[in-house]
Amino acid sequence: MSKKDATAPKEIPSENNRPYLILRPEEHAVLGESEFGTPGLRAVESIGPFTEIQASGPLITVHDATVAPHLGIGHHPHRFNERLFYIEQGELDHDDAWNNIHGHIGPADVGQFTEGRRGMLHSEWNNGDLPTRAYILVYSTDPVPEETAFHVLKDDEAPRYGEGRGVETKELVGGKSPLRVHGDLRRFTDSRLEPGAELSLPLAAGEGGLISVREGRVRLGGEVLPVGETVIVPPADAPGTLRLRADAPSRVIRVVYGPGHGFVRAAPRYRTRTRA
Repeated sequence: MSKKDATAPKEIPSENNRPYLILRPEEHAVLGESEFGTPGLRAVESIGPFTEIQASGPLITVHDATVAPHLGIGHHPHRFNERLFYIEQGELDHDDAWNNIHGHIGPADVGQFTEGRRGMLHSEWNNGDLPTRAYILVYSTDPVPEETAFHVLKDDEAPRYGEGRGVETKELVGGKSPLRVHGDLRRFTDSRLEPGAELSLPLAAGEGGLISVREGRVRLGGEVLPVGETVIVPPADAPGTLRLRADAPSRVIRVVYGPGHGFVRAAPRYRTRTRA
């Protein structure tokens, strides 16, 4: 199947009809030392300048990143946007030399990097003995905060609740979470599903969504989604709902966001030289 065919929007087979895209593992961009300029970093990009999808709503970059032990990326600048690092394994240290802000993100924590108008010059370093794996969202802020900031949502501060039989959800961003973001990111959750459990992604008018299969295997309509696949639902005027069913013990990340930049799809701005 060609990349063009595989990523063409597919109609959801339900009464709540919303087009969506499925990105297979080979349809993500893989970034490594050639792109970061330093060893020990690897990122699988589903949205961003190395892929055909430049933006969906406010999201401008989505990475599944790995940082090798005792390595990282040195001081580099950011301005205007905000980014969340959800640490799925390991740890990460943040050092912002411009603003004298330092912090540590532990296992299952969320680090919130608010770049602001002033901006930051920061490093991200894995000082631990295990590889660090982080699911990263970068999104536009509106309005742009004046000040640069760094916060951590600790694992035990994130609300947990059931979403039907066989589903347990950890809420990172949303109405129940204490984490407050500066962009139109409305929900960010991590859910565990038992085999046969069902989970939905409801979207209101104007909203878009993203699903990442982190463990196991789920079904969306007639499609089987194994680990490493990403579903992107562009913002649209009509409401809709995607319905998932777990074929095996599974873990799924869901993101809901506002209209933002709309849906921007074009030739990649940069070409990756790293092999998958």
